[in-house]
Amino acid sequence: MPSAEAHVAHTLVRTQATFFNALTLLLLLPLPTPAETLQIGVFTLFHPLELRVTPVSAPLHITTAGRQITLEGNQSHTVRLARLSSQLRVTARDGTDTDFRLSIPGKIQRQFHGILTIKPGDHKLIAIVTMNSEVAVASVVAAELASSTPIEAMKAQAVAARSYFAASSPRHDDFAFCDTTHCQFLREWPGPASKAFRATQDTRSLVLAYHGKPFPALYSAACGGQTRALEDSASGYSYQSVPCPTCRRGSPGVVKGHQFGLCQTGAAGMADAGSDFRAILHHYYPAASLIQISPIAIFLLPLEPALRHIRN
Repeated sequence: MPSAEAHVAHTLVRTQATFFNALTLLLLLPLPTPAETLQIGVFTLFHPLELRVTPVSAPLHITTAGRQITLEGNQSHTVRLARLSSQLRVTARDGTDTDFRLSIPGKIQRQFHGILTIKPGDHKLIAIVTMNSEVAVASVVAAELASSTPIEAMKAQAVAARSYFAASSPRHDDFAFCDTTHCQFLREWPGPASKAFRATQDTRSLVLAYHGKPFPALYSAACGGQTRALEDSASGYSYQSVPCPTCRRGSPGVVKGHQFGLCQTGAAGMADAGSDFRAILHHYYPAASLIQISPIAIFLLPLEPALRHIRN
């Protein structure tokens, strides 16, 4: 008959094995990707002293300085730097993403989808929209390209924009990216009925990679007929100079942007000629590959138990 010490050791072994088996099953479940949401600073060029938020359809829930406010219908809430002592947060009633209009009175108004945070900054209000990364990509596509752009060119733009977000480190102290060309030009959320949204959904999770690693893809509006070469030491990707027949025929020598990577004018021309987004990306990023960012799964095998059953 085993001793009391042996019985305790055996029990510990069984408990440990059960724990590691349960942990293994738990960690086999898919985990969300690291960049599931992005913090985008909006209206960053305006250095606003006053901001106004208004509902789009559903009520808004505002939390600030221990107070809670509900906005419905045509109601609005104005935030002034001189009166804001702590951050203000705007969500749906259940605390999740929502549609809202944000404006600088008398200057600009845009509609966003996400969670809004407004913080007092140095002589300005800092407005940050925390949005799903695919919402951000669709917003970039809608800002960069006209709605008449062929869908395959929009898909190529969506992959390039997603690659930039996925591979870039945060570029600001208060938020990851801004809404200007310093990071990526971003305006309003285009909505699920738009071509920009469809192009984003049709390429969901696809990014450009070099040696299996995503890199922050560069792109410009018009290359003048030939893109430029660039050795990107940060990402390791080397941009090659490639011809752009569309720009050579339509606007030779006309350059809008830095001429690296995707030429938006050329991509539209290739799409009109029948090329799909994969062919477009291969042309402008010839050394890159397309990979899919999938949910992370961690496989942890049970460790060998340190305690074993002791026999007398």
